[in-house]
Amino acid sequence: MKSNYQHIFTPLTVKNMTIKNRIVMMPMGTNYGEQNGEMSFLHIDYYRQRAKGGTGLLIVENANVDFPQGSNGTTQLRIDHDNYLPRLYKFCEDMHRYGTKVSIQINHAGASAMSSRIGGLQPVSASNIPSKTGGATPRPLTKDEILAIVKKYGEAAKRAQTAGFDAVEIHAGHSYLISQFLSPVYNDRTDEFGGSIENRTRFCRMIIDEVRSQIGPHMPIMLRLSADEFVKGGNTLEDTLELLSYFQEEVDAFDVSAGLNGSLQFQIDANYLKDGWRSYMAKAVREKYNKPCVTMGNIRDPRVADDILERGDADIIGMGRGLIADPHWVKKVATGHE
Repeated sequence: MKSNYQHIFTPLTVKNMTIKNRIVMMPMGTNYGEQNGEMSFLHIDYYRQRAKGGTGLLIVENANVDFPQGSNGTTQLRIDHDNYLPRLYKFCEDMHRYGTKVSIQINHAGASAMSSRIGGLQPVSASNIPSKTGGATPRPLTKDEILAIVKKYGEAAKRAQTAGFDAVEIHAGHSYLISQFLSPVYNDRTDEFGGSIENRTRFCRMIIDEVRSQIGPHMPIMLRLSADEFVKGGNTLEDTLELLSYFQEEVDAFDVSAGLNGSLQFQIDANYLKDGWRSYMAKAVREKYNKPCVTMGNIRDPRVADDILERGDADIIGMGRGLIADPHWVKKVATGHE
């Protein structure tokens, strides 16, 4: 049967990954990881429902590249050691049975880590600025520590490739460590990692280059970013368009998000924001860099999703809570049962 939404159901190829439709499940924490950071069978079952439901691409929620320092929660997935590979491999095999592609988001929480959950250590960041009101004061990373973390991102990406993931996503937004370097709100360093746009992008640039050197030329690298931080003194969309010029070369798709901890209503969209309200940001990135872009943000109506794609604002539609609420959203839309 022919769907009324032809743009949603047009395949898309990025490097050596072809997604069967334009719907991607966004990375959202579940608390389904095992205490040791391994993927649980409960977790695999949860994602399997969305694969069965026809979702084109699943992005697994943020996995920690540097334990315990980079930890973001008590049951977060880890990808900092080879012993996490067997379950991740099983996950990829299971999802591929449904013709679904899989990516995993690799991340370091930086100042967003809680001291009480990382063995009493002081969280680390670009500077000594907390990532949220009332958060712990982090200590600035040394240059040697920065270089070590860059390596860990590369090793994590290599593990994702070994486990069978089709793509890897680097999280550079939402007040996590890379975002803490990119944003003038958090970064007041005076060395080569702070100050000018070129310096603030250096850490992110090094990570992307290290990831590319580890996974080779064919696997897509996705980059999630807060295109507009929506906080006073933060990066605006115009600033971000300039920032990207320093590291866009090796990125194959941009996951164009928004907001920091101080503007959470734009990061995890408040329900009063209209369907697809963020798509102008993806459009701006797409027009400037001519790379596939994901947009997300209260996209509840398939007509809105199809229109965004038809207008060329974005290439991929990200869904979060919509797919938690209804894992079979894609199949229902495809068969006229919305």
